[in-house]
Amino acid sequence: MKLIQLSFFTTIILFSNLLYADMFTPTVSCSKPYKPYKFNSEYEVTQYFNSVEKYKRCIADFVEKQSREANNHQKAASNAIEEWNRFVKYEMK
Repeated sequence: MKLIQLSFFTTIILFSNLLYADMFTPTVSCSKPYKPYKFNSEYEVTQYFNSVEKYKRCIADFVEKQSREANNHQKAASNAIEEWNRFVKYEMK
């Protein structure tokens, strides 16, 4: 029973430490496009919408990278918990 409690508390500690994994939260460094008050030519309209698309891609790339890194951290934490549970199961008999 004590081993189960120890395993449970260790799991809680490992997951609570995920909150402190990074000291600084990454921020997106994409440049927002500037929309002029009035477009003077079709070229300006095209350039603006190209800038909007570039901004959208930059944001999407940032989100994808952050999601991938979060998944890697979660997998590492799960692996550590599995390692602990195997240790408790096989070594603490």
